[in-house]
Amino acid sequence: MSRQVIINADDFGLSPAINEGIIKAYQAGGITSTSMMVNMPGFDHAVYFARSLPELGIGLHFNLTYGCPLSNPDTVPSLVKQDGSFHNGNSVFVRDPVDISKELDAQWNRFIETSRFPAHLDSHHLLHQNDPMIYQIMADKAIRENVPLRKSQIVHSIPHAPIPRMTETILLDTYGDNEGLQRLLHHLFTLQEGTTEIVCHPGYVDDILRGISKWTDIRERELAVFISEEIPRTMQAMNILPINYTALKKIPEESCELPTLPSVSQPKHKKTSRHIPHRAVKRKRKTHQLFHKRGTKSRLSSTRTRKRL
Repeated sequence: MSRQVIINADDFGLSPAINEGIIKAYQAGGITSTSMMVNMPGFDHAVYFARSLPELGIGLHFNLTYGCPLSNPDTVPSLVKQDGSFHNGNSVFVRDPVDISKELDAQWNRFIETSRFPAHLDSHHLLHQNDPMIYQIMADKAIRENVPLRKSQIVHSIPHAPIPRMTETILLDTYGDNEGLQRLLHHLFTLQEGTTEIVCHPGYVDDILRGISKWTDIRERELAVFISEEIPRTMQAMNILPINYTALKKIPEESCELPTLPSVSQPKHKKTSRHIPHRAVKRKRKTHQLFHKRGTKSRLSSTRTRKRL
């Protein structure tokens, strides 16, 4: 079984400096994917630069803890403080599932308005990992929209819970200390078979970020790790296939081969769209024999691929 890795940089759209760092890491071959916050000050900047990077897989980074909702605050009262901004992650409160669903739809629609389609769903501050209700709402959304959901390290005991596409493994770690690069390379050397997501937070720091987050200088230290040439070199040496989340999306009509990202050393610029290109798959010999035996000229209908990781 092959080993495939998604290296996803969170917080695209948080601030222009964060965006520039993520783009630099992608161009260096250190990340393969990112997830975008659509209600933050760097959103328009992120959308502008994303247009020139069609091969960069971009998911929706669902956010309920930074800034203000895209919904009218009066319509999602359980999510906001008196000033209309989100409760922070340390507040003690109960979110209404109706409000969560409404704001998730609002953020999803804002993403769609950019003319890109989310490659996957994940959440800021591990919302869907820490809250079973948010997990279920996001899992339902992922299935309805036919996109993968970031794997939760916590297995939620939800009866009849939907099971969207996910990676088989997820690695949540930080890389901002002196051992960050070596720890990342160790993850790659010991990568399990199947698909793994490695989550990171590279970026530059600007005044916008300082006004929003306490997670500042560590981002620049992580950026220094994820622009290292050792990352693509190690993946190549270990025969690890770098992919983004589009490789996990369900194909509603025909069977197809999983798409892969171009080599870092020889980038290819290929126009992408909302749907992954399909490749015709030959029918089984038995089907062909039956077809010829009947002597008809009718076309065989395509089959639906329903494989789960």
